[in-house]
Amino acid sequence: MSAAADSTLFDGEAPLAERDRIAALDVLRGFALLGIFIMNMPGFSHSLFALPTPPATALDAAVAALRDLFFAGKFNLLFGFVFGIGFATQMARLDAAERAHAARLGVAPRRHRAVHVYLRRLAFLAVVAGVHAMLLWSGDVLLVYTIDGLVLLAVRRLGDRGFAVLIVACLLFPALAETARSTTTMFSPTTETLLAFELEQLEASNDRAYGHGSFADAARETARVFAWSTRSPYGLFVTLAFCVQMATGIFAGYVAGRRGWLTRHAGAGPPRLVATALVVAVVGNAIALVGADSLAPALGVGPAVFFAALARTLGRAALSACYALAIARLVGAGTVPQWLRPLQLAGRMPLTNYLLQTLLASFCFYGWGLGWWGRADAAFETALAIALFTCIQLPLSALWLARHRAGPLETLWRFFTYGSR
Repeated sequence: MSAAADSTLFDGEAPLAERDRIAALDVLRGFALLGIFIMNMPGFSHSLFALPTPPATALDAAVAALRDLFFAGKFNLLFGFVFGIGFATQMARLDAAERAHAARLGVAPRRHRAVHVYLRRLAFLAVVAGVHAMLLWSGDVLLVYTIDGLVLLAVRRLGDRGFAVLIVACLLFPALAETARSTTTMFSPTTETLLAFELEQLEASNDRAYGHGSFADAARETARVFAWSTRSPYGLFVTLAFCVQMATGIFAGYVAGRRGWLTRHAGAGPPRLVATALVVAVVGNAIALVGADSLAPALGVGPAVFFAALARTLGRAALSACYALAIARLVGAGTVPQWLRPLQLAGRMPLTNYLLQTLLASFCFYGWGLGWWGRADAAFETALAIALFTCIQLPLSALWLARHRAGPLETLWRFFTYGSR
């Protein structure tokens, strides 16, 4: 589609001009990309279905503990928060442009015009996500963004209280699900037995295809894992839980974006909010570290599991909020500090960089590449993620954006969404 082919195309239905971009949002995306890469790296170095193994060295144990404390579950929430803010910003811009366009023509604005544009955006994301999840990596998160994006479209008219209810429900869901799984029979005994067998078989086939197979073998194995996740009750449950987890950040980001939080508080986040988030993060993560087993003698098994899981969920959400507030203060309302500029550039092409991470990590660990599958510990995985991000992705982002307005996949995404370059 082009502007000539669609006479209804108007100024608001076009990619955002560079001068109108929210700098803090781009920096947050870049920062989240690094955190996500660090947390995804274990999923590339060994099977996602393998049971955890004890750390081999003190360094490995320390890095694994720090990675779980500062990264696990935090950066997906942070990226979801940014997704929600971006959704609110884009929808508000499209709605305002439609009203202005209708006023110029002396007609009533079309209520669903912005929705149609955003559905095209989600359709492109769904196609990319499908290829990524079914052929490249079974740990894909893009399909979750697509699903949650559709949900957000459906509930976007809710008031702040309605979204508060949804966010609370999302925060409670992991604790309720974990409690149900530990104290009741969520799945039938037959399903549990079959699940144990399937996970063992998936781990073995992962080791063969990813550790020793060709690129085609790895792609077939990824498709097999995707098919299992859509047929297995447990696989569907895990997908649902991930969608709920991501929805927490997305809903919060949408409310923040709708209220203009990022622009209002750039350079000076509310001190009480920062302090509250930090206290919740410290207390929540401390309780999660203690664990349900230590709390069970005093509280009972069910309440202990619920309390520990809820504390972990709240601690993760609060630490993600601390990260967002810190970036907002650092970037401010003016020019991005020079040392954060590389993160800003990486954050301007998030889709390209996310898929590039899959290719880089796959090349390092899979049999068709360097073949490091099953050999890496937590310290090596973390160091490798940081090295690949800082030495390859940041320079490539800067080089590309020195010549182009957006990343290669972002350019295709914009063309599919808006119909013009």
